[in-house]
Order: sequence, then C-alpha cells, then structure tokens
Amino acid sequence: MLAMDAGDGWQPRRRLQLDVIRAAAILVVVACHAGFLPPLAGNVGVTMFFALSGFLITTLLLEEHRASGAVSLRRFYFRRACRLFPALMLFLAAMGVVTWVSQAPVVASGRDFVGAILYVGNYTTAMQGRDSAIGHTWSLAIEEQFYIVWPCVLIVVLALGRGRFAFATLVAGLGSLTAVVLRLMLWDDGRGVLRVHFGADTRMDGLLIGCLAALWLHTRAPGRAHPWAAAGLLGLVASSSMVEDPRVAVLVLPTLVAAATSLAIVLVAPGPAVGLFASPKLQLVGRRSYGIYLWHHPLVGGAAALAAPGRWPALLLAALLTALVVHLSWRCVEEPFLRLKDRVGHVRAEQLEISLR
Repeated sequence: MLAMDAGDGWQPRRRLQLDVIRAAAILVVVACHAGFLPPLAGNVGVTMFFALSGFLITTLLLEEHRASGAVSLRRFYFRRACRLFPALMLFLAAMGVVTWVSQAPVVASGRDFVGAILYVGNYTTAMQGRDSAIGHTWSLAIEEQFYIVWPCVLIVVLALGRGRFAFATLVAGLGSLTAVVLRLMLWDDGRGVLRVHFGADTRMDGLLIGCLAALWLHTRAPGRAHPWAAAGLLGLVASSSMVEDPRVAVLVLPTLVAAATSLAIVLVAPGPAVGLFASPKLQLVGRRSYGIYLWHHPLVGGAAALAAPGRWPALLLAALLTALVVHLSWRCVEEPFLRLKDRVGHVRAEQLEISLR
C-alpha cells in the first residue's frame, strides 16, 4: 500500500496497477471528446477518476497516520499543489495566449479562466451553460473542493479512537447517499442537467465511494489480488459509456461506475501488477493521464468539432500534437515538481503536525 521510507520522513509508494485504471478512464474521456462515444460518455471516465482520487487520498492519509501517528496537512496540500498546479498553470497560460491572439471568446472567457484558477470551474461552467477550451477543468475543481474538506473530516474522525474506522465508513456512506438523493431532488425540481452534473455536492458520491474502498482495505489483512476479475469490471464500466439516456447517465451511472471502479481497485490493489495491469504502455498512459486530460480537450475535441465530418486527418494530427505537448509538459514541468513533491515526503521539520494519538 503506502510505506515508511528509509529516510526521516514518510513517503507513499506508487501502485503501478492503478495507472492502468487511470489509462482506462482517460481513454474513455478522449474517445468521447473525439466524437466516438455519446456526448455524456466522458462522465464515465471522470467518475472513474473521482473514485481513484477518493481511494488514493484516503489511503495516503490513513497510511501516514499508521506510519507516524500524525497527519501533516501542510505536507498534504503542498504535495497536491506540486502535482496539480504547475501543469494546470502551463495549460491555462497557453490557452490564454490562444484566446488573446485569436480574439475569440469561444475559446475561453475571462470567467472561465477565473473559475479554473480558483478551482470553482464546475460552478462557472454550470452558470454559463456552455463549454469552452478549458471547460473540462470543472472536474479538477470538484476534486480540489473535496481535498479541502475530506482530509479535515478524516483527521477529526481518526481522533475519536476506538470505532474511528467504522465512523469514517458511516460518514463516507451517508455522504454518498446524500449525493444520490440530491441528484434526484434537483433533477425533479427542474434545475436540469447542468446543476446536477457539475455540482460538488451532487458528485461527491464518486469520490466518497473510493474513500470507502480505501477504508475497507486499510482495516483488513492483505488478501489475494484478482486482476482478471478487476479487468472484467473495467470492461463493464467502459461499456456503460454507450448509454445515451441523459437521466440514466447523469442520475444513475455516477454511483454505479464509482462502485464498480472502486471494487476493481479493491480486487487489484493488494497484489503486484500482473497481466493487463502490468502493461508498460497502459501504465505510461496512466502516468501521463493528467496532462492528457488537460490538453486533449482543446486539441482533439476542437479537431472533432471543427473538422467534422472529414475529421480523421485532423484527429490524427491533433492526437499527435497532444502526445507531443503532454510529453513536453511531463518532462519540463510535471517531473521537476514531482521530484520536489517526493523530496518533501522525506522532510518532517517545520511542518504542521496534527497529532492523532
């Protein structure tokens, strides 16, 4: 899972098999924006990312507490910032230049940029009722809003002592149920797909179900991995992207996809990466999935929209350009900050330690 490093500080160890689940998620999102899947199919891939984020963040916090008896919020938020902010700022700067040169507000508006930078893009997109070249950052906003709340909740719950994991499970379960009920109520209240689809409160079940998977694994002895069963579940999840009914896609699928993805994580996480989950190519796609997510939408999605119906040459060019930009972003921006993030994992001095003993 996550482990103490040999140095002075605590350092998480990467699960390579989860990179393959990331790869499956990003491939669904890209296929949707390329026009090969129904318009709401990307919701499936995004929900898979939500479940992964909930699982990984909860596991990181639980294992830090197990290893050191404390959780450093300062270190947690610094590590998240190193992972997410540099690549996002590079992307937004590039889109800002394109918007300024083209003088085309259809690329992105000032409100879009403010929403993306402040991580409230889910609400600015819902209020505007339209997409843009950076509109897909709405999902990053939901995750960031989750990162602000959940670690603090978990710290309080873990301080309870006996029964803390049962109580944490109850909190995550009730939160998931609340999101489902809110979706149904708001939809029937006539507020429509935008409010339900983009609200952090209506999408938190995807993240919290991933948290439940982390709590389950953390409180049980390591068991056997079942990679083939996990691969089958991922196949079912991917096939659900063909659903076109908006009521099913928005109200029902988020919970089902999050549950299936979390179960796949539980099945594959205890063991080493084997079979499909040992594929170096899929692991590479998974490691670069954040950059792919940022850059594919204006490039691949733009090519699909502008070049239809004869879109194959444009799509191929856009895919190659996306791969190049993602590689440069990884080498020049993301990797240096990832190394900084990992070095911070070794350092304990002058950090805000919240004792959970």
